[in-house]
Amino acid sequence: MKAFIKSLTVVFLALVLLVQPAWAETKAADPYVVQVEKGYLAVRSAPAFDASNEIDKLYNGDIFYVSGWLDGDYWYGYSKNGIEGYVNKNYLVADSGFNIASNLKYTPDGGDTILENDYFSVQFPAYIDWEYEVVNNTTLKIYHSGAKKDGFGGTVLTIMAYDWGDNSYEEFPSWAVAGSSADKKYIAVLPTDVQFNPKDSVQASEYREMLQIAEDMDSNDEEAYNLFKVK
Repeated sequence: MKAFIKSLTVVFLALVLLVQPAWAETKAADPYVVQVEKGYLAVRSAPAFDASNEIDKLYNGDIFYVSGWLDGDYWYGYSKNGIEGYVNKNYLVADSGFNIASNLKYTPDGGDTILENDYFSVQFPAYIDWEYEVVNNTTLKIYHSGAKKDGFGGTVLTIMAYDWGDNSYEEFPSWAVAGSSADKKYIAVLPTDVQFNPKDSVQASEYREMLQIAEDMDSNDEEAYNLFKVK
């Protein structure tokens, strides 16, 4: 009987070892930035895709702290909420220390609405319905909400942060240096095609007003009324 119980114990321990994840590396937590085009990145209680194991949600620009690197598609760590679990590593990028979404907020200020973060602020008229999207940790897009909803794109302005010495933005057909700091250049990239409904006169007028504000975000143009402010 004792030999039988001993055999069962050995088998049980072997099964436990088999179901444990194969860790490639474990060390102190490193910050990674969530990069998703839409929706959210789920933090899971197990390293597998299953709707029942979601325990937290991370959105574009959020930070996830990785402490365990698995051999498969999932890494282990904890979210900004302190919840530990697994996330799909294919939606994480190494945190360079800069995150355009850091303390990002959208607040009214008199006749304008200001969008600001830890690094800069921009503003557009409050009577125009506009919105923003964090594309990744260095890129932010601003839209005319009605034009976007109507399927015309609605993109008014894309703000991209570049390190000094990186001039790859010069490949864009329409851009300007909106502002700069000691370690970053903030590039205003403008659309070159129609992004609004030309048959909607109100929408067209509002979009053109926003586009004019975006076009004035040029730190090299002394005559422009630049509403992009570096902190």
